[in-house]
Amino acid sequence: MENIEIVDFYCNDPDIEKIGELYCVTFLPDNFSIKDKENAIKNIKKHTNYQGFIGLKAKDNKGDIIGFTYGYTSLPEQFYREKIANRLSKVEIGTWLFHCFELVELAVHPSYKCLGIASKLHDNLLKNVNLKTAVLTTSIENNPAINLYRKKGWEIIKNNAPVISKEHLQVIMGKVLI
Repeated sequence: MENIEIVDFYCNDPDIEKIGELYCVTFLPDNFSIKDKENAIKNIKKHTNYQGFIGLKAKDNKGDIIGFTYGYTSLPEQFYREKIANRLSKVEIGTWLFHCFELVELAVHPSYKCLGIASKLHDNLLKNVNLKTAVLTTSIENNPAINLYRKKGWEIIKNNAPVISKEHLQVIMGKVLI
């Protein structure tokens, strides 16, 4: 862990291709295509232009990208924020989605899991966020992520939520920041 460097990344980052590939390795592990990688990079680049964007990459001592995380200020009219809001009550929306940071992605290369890198990325991402709350979603089957977030003080707001589709249920989690 002492040889792991955590640094910012941005839209035209020289490592954006590697970040996109790590996205695919992490979230599309069975077989991803060049198109999948291009779409991941396109989406990440789009998000880098959102208000309040913070992106971090983890590099090993050889300079390889072994993890990344990012998020941004959650604002009305954003696609995913609206998907989350559609699953929450008015009280939950008022509690969680105003003055809120969305933790969008957190990924660690499979060969570097269980070394504390996800925890380090998580903590570094949130330490400079000056908003009231944070929200995220993850698959209901992603127990390692759910356990990490719970250990970090996140709570489950909604379980089995069809944020995107009924076939891929999500857990919506929230964390009070200030």
